[in-house]
Amino acid sequence: MLVSTKRKAQGSECRIFLLLFLFVPGLFFSVDAIAQQRTTVIASYSGINANYLSLWAARDAGYFAERGLDVTMLHIRGGSTAVQVLLSGQTPIAMVGATPIALAYLRGSYDLVMIGGVTNTMSYVVVAKSDIQSPADLKGKRLAVSRFGSTSDFVAEFALKHWGLNRSQVKMLQIGNEADRLAAMQGGDLEAGVFTPTYVSAIKKLGMRVLLDLEQLGVPYLLNGYATTRSFIQKNRPIVVGFMGAVLKAIRKVKQDRPFAEKTLAKYVKSPDSEFLKTALDQQMRALPDLPLAPKEAIKTILDDLAATLPEARRIAPELLIDSSVLEEAALGF
Repeated sequence: MLVSTKRKAQGSECRIFLLLFLFVPGLFFSVDAIAQQRTTVIASYSGINANYLSLWAARDAGYFAERGLDVTMLHIRGGSTAVQVLLSGQTPIAMVGATPIALAYLRGSYDLVMIGGVTNTMSYVVVAKSDIQSPADLKGKRLAVSRFGSTSDFVAEFALKHWGLNRSQVKMLQIGNEADRLAAMQGGDLEAGVFTPTYVSAIKKLGMRVLLDLEQLGVPYLLNGYATTRSFIQKNRPIVVGFMGAVLKAIRKVKQDRPFAEKTLAKYVKSPDSEFLKTALDQQMRALPDLPLAPKEAIKTILDDLAATLPEARRIAPELLIDSSVLEEAALGF
C-alpha cells in the first residue's frame, strides 16, 4: 500500500513537472537561452558626440533587451557612408542626419525614410585657428567636414552662404570624425572645421575661435535622427516600433538621471573631461525633444538648400521623407 501511494505521488510530481515545462518554459531556461531568443538588429551611428546619446543610453540601460532586441551598434564615419550601408541592408536602422537621406532620395533611393528626429536645429559651430580673424580670412584656406554629402558638409556650405562665400573659395577636406579634425587643426593640417557643440570647451582651451554658432540662427534643420527603409518597416514593424520605444524610454532616462547620462556619454566619447561633458550634456538637454518626431520644416530647410544645385528638390514634399507612424505607435506605451 505504501509503495502504491509513493508511485502515485511520483506520478503526480512528473505530471506537474511536465505541465510546468510545457507552459512555464522560462523557469527552466538559462539567461543565455532567453537572450538567444532576442531578435538581432544592427544599428549604425555616424558620429561620436552627444547627439547620439539616446541610442547609447537605450543600449546601456537595457531598454532594447526589454523589448526582445539584441542591438549591436556600429560606428560608421560620416552620414553619407552610413546611408550607403543602410541601403545595402547591412544595418536596417541608422542614426544619421536627414541631409544624406535627402540626397540619396533625390538620386532614386525612394525607400529611405526618417522615423525620428532627436536634434532638429543646426547644432553646429564653425571653428577656426586663432589667426583667422573673420570669415573673409577663410578664402583659400582649408575647411574640413566628415564626408562630402554628409550633414557636416551641408552645414559648412550653409555657413559659407551665410557669409556670402561659396565652397569654391575654400579648400574643402574630408576628415572622418571630430576628434580627428581637431587633431588636424592642432597639427597645422587645416585652418578651420565643422564641429558639434560637444567640442566647444575643448576648442576654446586650445585657443581656437568659434566663427559661427549656427544653433543661434534658429534654423529648423534635422541634424540627427533615426532612419530606416519603408520596406524594412513593412516586413518588421514590431521590431522598429520596439526599437523606437526603447529610444523614447532612454530619452526620459537621460533627462531624469544626469549621472547616468554623463557616465554613458563619457564612455562613448572617451573623455574624462568634466567641463567637456557638462557642455555637451547642457546642449543635449536643450535640443533633445521628449517625443523625437521628424519635423517637416526641418526637412524643408534641407530640400530648399539642395534645390540650388539640384532643382528637382523643389518638387519633393518633406512628408515623402518622413514616417511618423512608428514613433506615434511606440509612444502609446508611455
